Amino acid sequence: MIFLIIIVILALAAEIFIAEKCLQMIVHPIRQDYARSRKVTIDEGFGDCLDAYDKKWDREDFSIDRNGVIIRGEIIRNPDAGNKVAIIAHGHTANRISAVKYADLFYRRGYHAVIYDERYFGESGGDFCTLGEREAEDLAAIIGYVRGIFKDCFIALHGESMGAATVLLVQNLTKTDLVVADCPFSDSERLFNEYIVRNMSIPPVLVIPVMKLLALLQYNYHIRKTSPIQAVKQTDVPICFMHGIADTLIVCDHSKVMYEVCRNPLSELHLFENAKHAMSIVTDRKKYEKILDEFIRKCGG
Repeated sequence: MIFLIIIVILALAAEIFIAEKCLQMIVHPIRQDYARSRKVTIDEGFGDCLDAYDKKWDREDFSIDRNGVIIRGEIIRNPDAGNKVAIIAHGHTANRISAVKYADLFYRRGYHAVIYDERYFGESGGDFCTLGEREAEDLAAIIGYVRGIFKDCFIALHGESMGAATVLLVQNLTKTDLVVADCPFSDSERLFNEYIVRNMSIPPVLVIPVMKLLALLQYNYHIRKTSPIQAVKQTDVPICFMHGIADTLIVCDHSKVMYEVCRNPLSELHLFENAKHAMSIVTDRKKYEKILDEFIRKCGG
């Protein structure tokens, strides 16, 4: 009997250890600094965007206090933009520099651009990341701030990976005019299940409930609520999904199932051959730009 009790205790301890390890990869990931993000951007072939950022664009710093967490970013003013504004949300582990290539897309199409460091990343505050839950609240505050500067503005959102989930989740809080979601996950529980199946020899049903409990107790982070597909089901905003077919981190079926429940008939789904995670624009920049041009045009932006 004692031996059995010991086995049960060890099994529970192992379960908690694995769940905590998985959770920490989400809430406390390794963070890229700006120098690393610049190198990655140049290596991917977007040095021209960094040149524009460094030498040509009129950039204005801003900061927003979100209940003691300072979110920092930049407004890039375009003299030809009028009242059109694009807000770019970067991915997990990254920072605002990784958003410059997307800001450039919109800037060249007559938009002001807003790039920012999501909480816990770059120069923004915050002790941990929630993969979109609190990040969506931060983005809603940025949207409100932008609307205070650019009156009656047309707002486009673009997000990559976690940022894509964020621009979808924010539709629960405020409505924008169009959304581009590049390689988003549809539901965090599904994403974690897939990761555990792919990388660990333990049934997800033994890990996910413990992860959810630990996340709630330690960070007040509601994994169950971090479900972009539920936001997509509720919004009538046109959404353009971009996803690489070769993406193994977030498989393209996440975008497929969300596209299927879109309410706005202007919504689109585009898959990129041979593109890995967050690499669609790198794999085929011309195609990416052409899709964006057509989507913006038909959405009135």
